[in-house]
Amino acid sequence: MSKIKKIKISSLFYLSGFLFILAETILHIYGKSVCSTEGCKVVESFVKGGNLVLLIAGLILFGILFFISFHKFSESLISFVEKVHSSILIIALSIEGYLLGFQTFIIKEFCVFCFTVFGILFLSSLFRIFERRLEIILAFTGFISVFFMTYVINPEINQIPSNQYVLVYSKGCPHCEEVIQFCKTHSISIQTVEAKKLAGILKSLKIEHVPILVCDEGETKKFIIGQDNIKEYLLTKASTTNTEQGVCPIFEKEKCQ
Repeated sequence: MSKIKKIKISSLFYLSGFLFILAETILHIYGKSVCSTEGCKVVESFVKGGNLVLLIAGLILFGILFFISFHKFSESLISFVEKVHSSILIIALSIEGYLLGFQTFIIKEFCVFCFTVFGILFLSSLFRIFERRLEIILAFTGFISVFFMTYVINPEINQIPSNQYVLVYSKGCPHCEEVIQFCKTHSISIQTVEAKKLAGILKSLKIEHVPILVCDEGETKKFIIGQDNIKEYLLTKASTTNTEQGVCPIFEKEKCQ
C-alpha cells in the first residue's frame, strides 16, 4: 500500500509541473505570461528560439517523468527504468543550476517561472532520496556545482549607468562618433558605454541598432535611437536648460540663478 502511495506522490509532482508549463505555453501563445519580471525577458532573449523552446522542453521533461512514475513496468524493466528516472532528474537539476546561476550572478534578475520549475524538480528529487534512491545526491551535487561555476566562468553583464545621459555606442560606428562630437561641441555631458557590455539588456528590449541615448528623467527612462533623433532631443533639452539659467525672478531675488 505504501508503494502505491509513493508512486502517486511522485506522479503528482510531475503532473503539477506538466500542467504549470502547459498553462504558461497557452498564455505564451496569447502573448501573456505567469512571469512578468525583467529576468524572464532577459533569460528568454538568450535562448535560441525564444521562450517556446524552453516550454516545449519542459513539457517533454515532465511528460516523460510522469509516464515513468505512473506506468507499471514489468519486473525485468523496473531497475532500468528507475536508473533512467534518476538520470533525468540529475540532468534536469544540473540545467536548472545554470539557469538560476545565470540569473543570480550575471543578469541579477530573477525569473519566477524558472524558480517554480526548480522547486518542483527539487521536491521531486528530495522525495527520491526518501525512497532510498541515493544516486539522486548527484542531482544536488550537479546543481550546486553548475550554479557556482556560472559565477566563476561567466563575465558580468553590466547594468545601465544611472547618469542623466548615457550613450550606447559601437566601435567603428560613424553615427556614434558624430553624436559624441556633437555633444563635445555643445558642451553636453554624457557617459559612453560600449554596446557589447549591455548585450543582454539590449536583446531583452529588442534594440538592434546604435547609437542609443538612454535618458534618465527621474521616474522614467527614455531610449532614443539614431543619430538625428538623439541630436534633436539633446538640442531641445539644451535650449530648455539655457533659458532656465542666468535669470533672476522679479519678486524672489534670493532664487537668482
